[in-house]
Amino acid sequence: MVGKDAALRRDRSRLWADPALAPFLVRPDLRPPRRAVASGLISLDAILGGGFPRGRISEIVGSRTSGRTRLLLTSLAAATARGALAALVDVADGLDPASAAEVGVDLQRLLWIRCGGRLGLAWPAADALVRGGGFEIVAVDLGDLPPWTLARVALAVLVRLQRAVEGTPTALLVTGSHGVAGSLAALTVALGRGAPHWATPRPGLLLGIETEVHLVRAHDRVPGKTVRLVWGLEPLVEDRHPDRRPGGGPRAFHSPGARPVRSREAG
Repeated sequence: MVGKDAALRRDRSRLWADPALAPFLVRPDLRPPRRAVASGLISLDAILGGGFPRGRISEIVGSRTSGRTRLLLTSLAAATARGALAALVDVADGLDPASAAEVGVDLQRLLWIRCGGRLGLAWPAADALVRGGGFEIVAVDLGDLPPWTLARVALAVLVRLQRAVEGTPTALLVTGSHGVAGSLAALTVALGRGAPHWATPRPGLLLGIETEVHLVRAHDRVPGKTVRLVWGLEPLVEDRHPDRRPGGGPRAFHSPGARPVRSREAG
């Protein structure tokens, strides 16, 4: 009997030690998980109240050049860096795994579901993922679907999804060029069109993009706050020439390899 109890304790210890399962296990010796899943950007988390709320739908809305995808990948990277599991329901099959890995996403902890452009497959997939549990973030990337396509999404589908995630430790993110969840989203952020940062004195060399993130909707705070994010490339050499590679060639900005080099809150 003593040996059996010791074996059970060892099994529990192994489960508790797995960071992917930790948010979903009840441990009397630990506090409950944070109410929000951090995005990985300190200044953004500050206006969101710690990040994207668990057990709720959050929307990230922005045009193709707004940094919408970068924000999503940064959030996935932050989750997998903590050892958690994340899932991406990719409606348009737009994810580039190499780019995601360059941003910091641990692909071994990311479940990627490709829908082949079929929006009708995305909602049942997301529903099954949040009901099944085990994921800190479940994201549905709608890509650049037009508003008339999103308008055909039945309200009952979104209500079912909202009820499925409610009460779970999972943050459900929906991203796209247009909003779809409306008042069912507990949190909505909108990204403005990115403003380019050009290198000087070398015209034509793009070093980064600055974008504004607006808090449009929040269930526990007054909306309206804005934070500015600058996505750019960090210098490879410490010679005050960020536009030069060690070998002497130019180093242009490209979205997949960019990193948020600074952020500041707008008053």
